[in-house]
Order: sequence, then C-alpha cells, then structure tokens
Amino acid sequence: MKNILLMAAVMMLAACGARSDAPDARAARAAEMPRLGTDEVLSRFSALPAQKLDAGECGLFLWLKREDAPLVFFQRSNSLAAEMIVDGSLRSLTRDGAENPIGMSFFERQNFAADDLRVSLRIDVQPDHSLQNGLKVPVGMISIDTAEGWSAALPVAGAIGCK
Repeated sequence: MKNILLMAAVMMLAACGARSDAPDARAARAAEMPRLGTDEVLSRFSALPAQKLDAGECGLFLWLKREDAPLVFFQRSNSLAAEMIVDGSLRSLTRDGAENPIGMSFFERQNFAADDLRVSLRIDVQPDHSLQNGLKVPVGMISIDTAEGWSAALPVAGAIGCK
C-alpha cells in the first residue's frame, strides 16, 4: 500500500509543474504516447503525457487502474472541456452534461461529446480535504461509446490537484 501511495504522490508532483508547453509540442508528444490496448475501443486511445498547471489553476487527473497506470483523462478547472488522446491526436471533449458539483467546474458525474464518440465520467472523491489542498479520487469510471457502436468501461483513480 505504501508503494502505491508513493507512486501516486510522485505522479501527482510530476503532473503539477509549471505549464509552459506550446500546443504544437503537446500535440507532437500526444502522437508518440502508447495505445491503451488492442481492441476496437482501447486501440483508439493513448496515454496522456504529464500535464502541467498554471499558478492558481486546478486539474482533474485520472489514471487507468492497472499496473502501468497511464494518465488517460485530464480536465482544467477553468475549462468545460476535458482532454484525452484519441486516434493519436490530443482531443478536447466538450462537456454537455454535469451533476453533483465538487467545485471549480468539477463534478462527480460529467458527460462529454466529440464528433464520433461519447465519454461519461463518474468519480467519487474523498471529502477529507478542501479543494485548494487537493482531493483524492479513489474510485472512478470512464465509459466510452463510439459512433460505430463499440463501448468500453475504464476503471480509473486519481486526484484533483491545485497549484
């Protein structure tokens, strides 16, 4: 358990540095990230590179619950959109529904849409801390439905971290 907590802390620190990436550099790194799997849905998605926050900004970081724990979902506090890598490109998914506010544009239930897919997010947060100090997300699920009729459910965990 200590190793898992240490790994989560290290990933959180790596993900919460100062933001200085240009969009072109982020897009180039997105194309290089490994795919999440080989089936009809997961083969379309890749791990996100480490994400960085500006001072005063918060982000929702979600890692896939598996041994290599790739970052698969990211949302900034000042945005109604979320980021995932789909078909080798960094995609901005537009939020079209949300329930149960946590604060700073984050919700326990959110729905996102892109041209050819729908993403539903369900997370539980640990209410032990204030949002400014960050919140643990011990349990979550990302459900993906494609226009071709394929679907997948990804178990995730993560944190809302602020800089």
